Amino acid sequence: MNEIILKFSKESPQVKDTPIEISVIDVQPDYLYKFNAGIDGIWTTIQDFSEENFCIWKPKIDGKYTLMIQGKKKDGKKSFDAAAKADYIIGAVEEDIIQSVNIDRRELLQGEKLSVMVETTVKPVMYKYWISGKDGWELIRDYNSENEFLFTANEPGKHEILVECKTIESKNNFDDFRTISFIVSEIEKVQITDFKCLSTELLTDKELIFQVDARHEDSRMVLYKFVKIDNKGKALCIQDYSSKRMISFTEREPGSYKLLCMAKDMYSTEDFDDRAIIVYDIKPYKPIVIKSFTTDFTSPQTTGTKILLKAMVEGGRNLLYRYMIEGKHGEDSGFIRNNSFLWETKYPGEYKLSLYVKDESYSGDYEECTSLEYLVEEKLFKPVKIRDVALSKDKNYVKNKPINITVSADGGNELRYSFIVYKDKEEVEKINFGIANWVNFTPEQSGEYELEIRVRDKYSHKDYDSHTFIFFNVRDYIPGIIDYILIPSKEYYMVEDDIEIEVITQNAKETLLKYCISINGHPVESTEYSKVKKFKFTPKVSGKYNLEIYSKNIQCKEGYDEKKETKIYIHEALPVTNTKIKSSLVKAKRNEEVTFVVNSEGGKDVCYEFYLMEEENWKLVQRYSKKNYYTFIPFISGTYRLLALSRSFYKKVSYEDYDIFKLEVN
Repeated sequence: MNEIILKFSKESPQVKDTPIEISVIDVQPDYLYKFNAGIDGIWTTIQDFSEENFCIWKPKIDGKYTLMIQGKKKDGKKSFDAAAKADYIIGAVEEDIIQSVNIDRRELLQGEKLSVMVETTVKPVMYKYWISGKDGWELIRDYNSENEFLFTANEPGKHEILVECKTIESKNNFDDFRTISFIVSEIEKVQITDFKCLSTELLTDKELIFQVDARHEDSRMVLYKFVKIDNKGKALCIQDYSSKRMISFTEREPGSYKLLCMAKDMYSTEDFDDRAIIVYDIKPYKPIVIKSFTTDFTSPQTTGTKILLKAMVEGGRNLLYRYMIEGKHGEDSGFIRNNSFLWETKYPGEYKLSLYVKDESYSGDYEECTSLEYLVEEKLFKPVKIRDVALSKDKNYVKNKPINITVSADGGNELRYSFIVYKDKEEVEKINFGIANWVNFTPEQSGEYELEIRVRDKYSHKDYDSHTFIFFNVRDYIPGIIDYILIPSKEYYMVEDDIEIEVITQNAKETLLKYCISINGHPVESTEYSKVKKFKFTPKVSGKYNLEIYSKNIQCKEGYDEKKETKIYIHEALPVTNTKIKSSLVKAKRNEEVTFVVNSEGGKDVCYEFYLMEEENWKLVQRYSKKNYYTFIPFISGTYRLLALSRSFYKKVSYEDYDIFKLEVN
């Protein structure tokens, strides 16, 4: 839209009834001009559309005017094609009442507060405040006795504060006025620089952690909002605008999801300054991987031998196993839950042993499979079989700490034992066949190890007659694991109660603990990691307290080994109970005053509400208040019932307790 340049014959301010010429400087050919004046939201036409590019304006009322000139082409179809606005103040000042107008700063950022203070030469005085903006003068506080106020600057640009003053007895619109200008700078827009998922496993019912990073001015507070969108397009807000830039939750159903993050400056007037979206796929379980499929007796074996097929599988949630034996005398176990299957060799021949694995929820035939060849011969002697493997410890394997392994086997004539250690599928150590059925294994590095135990008869020509595998997950240290969180056996906790929590951990001497408390989702206290296993706190306010306990070994350099949490509900006071109504009269007569008094136990700042049943109709007679009595005069004979509801003042419930009193009126 084109702009119009205005000119006034007299500068603002002027007194009323003064003739003021308003003219358009840059007159456009074939244009018509209309002159309007607005005050307090009411517009008046000074001169309607005409070829005249000037008019004479004689204002009759003191005040702040907005002059608007509209121009349109003679043959144009629009209401107007060009426009201009200007502010003009009309009012005569008889004496200087305002001594000075002070503001705490001339330049500020969008969203910051501006403090204005007015000093006058006389008192008492009434004050009125205006601000100039893109739409002209806007009233921000009408006349009152306050000589100072705080104003939030939301609109960037150059502005003026106009202060009008008048004495209490004055009948003028104002007796004096003063303006002061300031500049509001636009804040740097918040920009999301990174949005990522910190969880390594995206599985159902597993905690998912997302974190967003944003670029912004250090002095500004940035708020984040997270909205989750499922594969059906349904959106759910899981965190409204908050300063928390990390969020965690779980998904119950597998599928593809989207997480939308919106970020904005706390004082921004926009719905959001920047947004980002991340797409993540939730799997129902870890991928199924067959780690090993072995037999307790190596091939070949003789007929009549009972061979145990053993499967070691990772992943899945509820695994199903199918063992299929193909050969002269085939067998099929169908899908079962056991990770082992006992096969008795009845006929000699070549066999193919196959393992099929899938999760219970999988609708296909199988997810993973493997097979091995096996030879069964006619029975000649008792086969060699590993009966048991005993370990000096069955968990928490740490590097440089020895593990004793002892093997129990039978069969054959004279048994020999061999031990082979693998790391990352590569052989790192081997003890050749000997008479010792035990070995001490000392891992020198952390990682996953496999120990293969081989047994054979002294006179056997095979590499081994029977073998098995043992797996070790060796760590640099024993992780700090929390076994139990012991909380005082108290059912009802209140403000100012001392609450002491004791944590039972494994390897307590080398385990550090950190305690974090949040109230109704807001973090309030956090300790540093220490060896303290008892934590005591005294709640000062009511609400849902969430205590998160992080544990780690003293050798843990980053993060933590385990996190557990417990929730404790803190109440302001005991619940209101034992509400009883007492009447000044047991039996009453018509037109006779009766007073009911209610008392309760427990609660805090207990208040009461009364309902009266008269002629089989209940009606509210006294709303909730701390007044614990009610007085009325029955005018009709019959049965009356008074219902008293009671609750603590701070409780957001209809009632906690009640009592009903029956009164006969003769």
